[in-house]
Amino acid sequence: MTTLLYVEDDEDNAFMLGRRLQRHGIQIRHVEDGEKALIAAVWKRPDAVLLDINLPGINGLEVLHKLRANPLTVDIPVIVLSAHVMEDDILKAMQAGANAFVPKPIDFPQLLDALQRLVKRDSLEDSAP
Repeated sequence: MTTLLYVEDDEDNAFMLGRRLQRHGIQIRHVEDGEKALIAAVWKRPDAVLLDINLPGINGLEVLHKLRANPLTVDIPVIVLSAHVMEDDILKAMQAGANAFVPKPIDFPQLLDALQRLVKRDSLEDSAP
C-alpha cells in the first residue's frame, strides 16, 4: 500500500484530502508542522510527501531544504501544495527540490497524476474514482 506523509496545518484540508486519497488505496500519515514532518519522514519512510508551504514553525520550503540535505530523506518524492502560485513561488519550490507543484485549491486529478508519475504503485493505477 502506498503511504504518503501529508504536512498540512489546516485540519479540514487534511481530513478532506486524506479521505479522497484513502479511497484510492493510499494510506495517509498526517502531521501539522514542519518539525513533525522532518521526524516522520525519517521514521515512517513514506513513499512521498505532500507538503504545504505555509506552516507554523519551520515553513515548507525550509522543510524541503532539510529533507533534501538528509541522506535518509533525500530520495523521497515531494509534491508541494500551495495557494501561492506566482511563477516565483513555483520556481522557489522547484529549486528547493520539489518533484512537483500542485496549486491550491487542489485539482485532484492533477495531484493523482503527479503521484502516479512519482510513486510507481499498483494501488494508484487500479483506484476508484
